[in-house]
Amino acid sequence: MEQREQLLNESFCNIYYSDSVIYAEWKGFLKLDQVKKGCLMMTKEIKNNNTKMHLSDHRELRVLSKEVQDYLTQEWFPQVEAAGLKKVAALVSDDVFAKATVDKVNTTAKVGNLTIKTFNAKKDCLDWFDKIGEGV
Repeated sequence: MEQREQLLNESFCNIYYSDSVIYAEWKGFLKLDQVKKGCLMMTKEIKNNNTKMHLSDHRELRVLSKEVQDYLTQEWFPQVEAAGLKKVAALVSDDVFAKATVDKVNTTAKVGNLTIKTFNAKKDCLDWFDKIGEGV
Protein backbone atom coordinates (compact mmCIF):
# COMPACT_ATOMS: atom_id res chain seq x y z
CA MET A 1 0.00 0.00 0.00
CA GLU A 2 1.30 3.42 -0.94
CA GLN A 3 2.29 5.87 1.78
CA ARG A 4 0.64 9.26 1.37
CA GLU A 5 1.59 12.57 2.90
CA GLN A 6 -1.51 14.78 2.73
CA LEU A 7 -0.56 18.37 1.83
CA LEU A 8 -3.88 20.03 0.99
CA ASN A 9 -7.46 18.81 1.12
CA GLU A 10 -9.97 21.40 -0.10
CA SER A 11 -13.22 21.20 -2.03
CA PHE A 12 -11.39 22.26 -5.21
CA CYS A 13 -8.19 20.25 -4.83
CA ASN A 14 -6.59 17.33 -3.01
CA ILE A 15 -2.78 17.39 -3.00
CA TYR A 16 -0.58 14.66 -1.61
CA TYR A 17 2.95 13.31 -1.91
CA SER A 18 3.63 9.60 -2.45
CA ASP A 19 6.54 7.56 -3.81
CA SER A 20 8.52 10.61 -5.01
CA VAL A 21 5.52 11.95 -6.96
CA ILE A 22 3.38 14.96 -6.04
CA TYR A 23 -0.28 14.38 -6.89
CA ALA A 24 -3.02 16.97 -7.37
CA GLU A 25 -6.65 16.05 -7.91
CA TRP A 26 -8.42 19.15 -9.24
CA LYS A 27 -12.22 19.49 -9.02
CA GLY A 28 -14.89 21.70 -10.57
CA PHE A 29 -14.57 25.19 -12.04
CA LEU A 30 -11.36 26.57 -10.57
CA LYS A 31 -10.87 30.17 -9.51
CA LEU A 32 -7.44 31.74 -9.89
CA ASP A 33 -6.90 32.09 -6.12
CA GLN A 34 -7.71 28.37 -5.67
CA VAL A 35 -5.24 27.34 -8.36
CA LYS A 36 -2.57 29.61 -6.88
CA LYS A 37 -3.12 28.16 -3.40
CA GLY A 38 -2.65 24.61 -4.69
CA CYS A 39 0.26 25.48 -6.95
CA LEU A 40 2.13 27.41 -4.24
CA MET A 41 1.78 24.40 -1.93
CA MET A 42 3.16 22.12 -4.64
CA THR A 43 6.04 24.47 -5.50
CA LYS A 44 7.12 24.46 -1.84
CA GLU A 45 6.99 20.65 -1.69
CA ILE A 46 8.80 20.26 -5.03
CA LYS A 47 11.65 22.42 -3.68
CA ASN A 48 11.71 20.76 -0.23
CA ASN A 49 11.67 17.18 -1.55
CA ASN A 50 13.59 17.70 -4.80
CA THR A 51 10.54 16.25 -6.56
CA LYS A 52 10.96 15.43 -10.25
CA MET A 53 7.47 14.12 -11.16
CA HIS A 54 3.93 15.47 -10.82
CA LEU A 55 0.63 13.76 -11.63
CA SER A 56 -2.12 16.31 -12.18
CA ASP A 57 -5.52 14.60 -12.13
CA HIS A 58 -8.08 16.58 -14.14
CA ARG A 59 -10.84 13.95 -14.32
CA GLU A 60 -13.18 16.01 -12.10
CA LEU A 61 -12.05 19.34 -13.52
CA ARG A 62 -14.28 21.57 -15.60
CA VAL A 63 -13.10 24.30 -17.97
CA LEU A 64 -10.04 26.38 -16.99
CA SER A 65 -10.52 30.14 -17.31
CA LYS A 66 -8.14 32.20 -19.45
CA GLU A 67 -6.59 33.75 -16.31
CA VAL A 68 -5.92 30.29 -14.82
CA GLN A 69 -4.43 29.10 -18.12
CA ASP A 70 -2.18 32.18 -18.27
CA TYR A 71 -1.05 31.73 -14.66
CA LEU A 72 -0.11 28.10 -15.25
CA THR A 73 1.71 28.63 -18.54
CA GLN A 74 3.44 31.94 -17.79
CA GLU A 75 4.17 31.63 -14.07
CA TRP A 76 3.74 28.22 -12.49
CA PHE A 77 5.33 25.89 -15.06
CA PRO A 78 8.49 28.04 -15.26
CA GLN A 79 8.63 28.21 -11.42
CA VAL A 80 8.43 24.44 -10.91
CA GLU A 81 10.84 23.77 -13.73
CA ALA A 82 13.32 26.12 -12.02
CA ALA A 83 12.63 24.20 -8.77
CA GLY A 84 13.69 20.95 -10.48
CA LEU A 85 10.43 19.36 -11.67
CA LYS A 86 11.03 17.33 -14.85
CA LYS A 87 7.80 15.48 -15.74
CA VAL A 88 4.10 16.37 -15.52
CA ALA A 89 1.54 13.69 -16.35
CA ALA A 90 -1.92 15.16 -16.86
CA LEU A 91 -4.72 12.68 -16.28
CA VAL A 92 -7.57 14.10 -18.33
CA SER A 93 -11.33 14.14 -18.13
CA ASP A 94 -13.67 12.58 -20.62
CA ASP A 95 -15.31 16.02 -20.76
CA VAL A 96 -14.37 17.36 -24.20
CA PHE A 97 -14.23 21.00 -23.06
CA ALA A 98 -12.16 20.29 -19.95
CA LYS A 99 -9.75 18.16 -21.99
CA ALA A 100 -9.45 20.94 -24.58
CA THR A 101 -8.43 23.55 -22.00
CA VAL A 102 -5.94 21.19 -20.35
CA ASP A 103 -4.44 20.36 -23.75
CA LYS A 104 -4.22 24.07 -24.56
CA VAL A 105 -2.34 24.78 -21.32
CA ASN A 106 0.02 21.86 -21.89
CA THR A 107 0.88 22.90 -25.45
CA THR A 108 1.13 26.62 -24.60
CA ALA A 109 3.52 26.19 -21.68
CA LYS A 110 6.94 27.52 -22.58
CA VAL A 111 9.29 25.41 -20.51
CA GLY A 112 12.72 24.16 -21.41
CA ASN A 113 13.30 20.82 -19.70
CA LEU A 114 9.82 20.18 -18.31
CA THR A 115 7.96 17.48 -20.24
CA ILE A 116 4.17 17.53 -20.05
CA LYS A 117 2.18 14.59 -21.36
CA THR A 118 -1.56 13.82 -21.30
CA PHE A 119 -3.01 10.43 -20.35
CA ASN A 120 -6.45 8.84 -19.92
CA ALA A 121 -5.49 6.33 -17.18
CA LYS A 122 -3.55 6.73 -13.92
CA LYS A 123 -1.64 3.50 -14.60
CA ASP A 124 -0.37 4.98 -17.89
CA CYS A 125 0.90 8.06 -16.03
CA LEU A 126 2.77 5.93 -13.50
CA ASP A 127 4.16 3.63 -16.21
CA TRP A 128 5.49 6.73 -18.03
CA PHE A 129 7.17 7.92 -14.81
CA ASP A 130 8.74 4.47 -14.33
CA LYS A 131 10.04 4.36 -17.91
CA ILE A 132 11.70 7.72 -17.69
CA GLY A 133 12.49 7.75 -13.99
CA GLU A 134 16.07 6.65 -14.59
CA GLY A 135 16.68 9.64 -16.84
CA VAL A 136 15.41 12.14 -14.29
